[in-house]
Amino acid sequence: MSSFYVRYLMPALVLAASAILAVFGRRRRTRRTAVWEHSTRIVEAAAVVAPPDPAAEQAWRRLHALHVEVWLAAHEALLDSASANGFADARAELQAADEEGAEWLDAAVAAHPDPARRAELSVLLGAARSTLVALEEGDYTRTRRHHLVYRDYRDRWREGSAGGGAG
Repeated sequence: MSSFYVRYLMPALVLAASAILAVFGRRRRTRRTAVWEHSTRIVEAAAVVAPPDPAAEQAWRRLHALHVEVWLAAHEALLDSASANGFADARAELQAADEEGAEWLDAAVAAHPDPARRAELSVLLGAARSTLVALEEGDYTRTRRHHLVYRDYRDRWREGSAGGGAG
């Protein structure tokens, strides 16, 4: 029986295993190729964004940049105040602060002529609001995560503003 196993069954098992591996390898390569072709079509179909008009950026800066900086300072002062008070009774203060600047800040973000900077400002605003909501709910782990995202985009914003960018 052992010679039958060695002579016939072992080679048959090796061939079967090789065939199965070849089939799965081909399926995997086919899937990767399909994904690559699809992502290439998406990238090629994406419209090329023209650089924003420098005059429009200057006009936006004159109208809105100071307001954004004031809002950033107020947001951080609010967080410092809530932190100093041990986050007690911060709910009403948080809601009032967010509602106070929400309309003009949303309009300023939407009006930015550079799509990349507009996206950065949107993330900055979203992270700031998410920080406040998480803080209001008492979820300090989530508050910290959102605040770290907020700080990252705040720093990006300020670097772009100071460097003569679209800020």
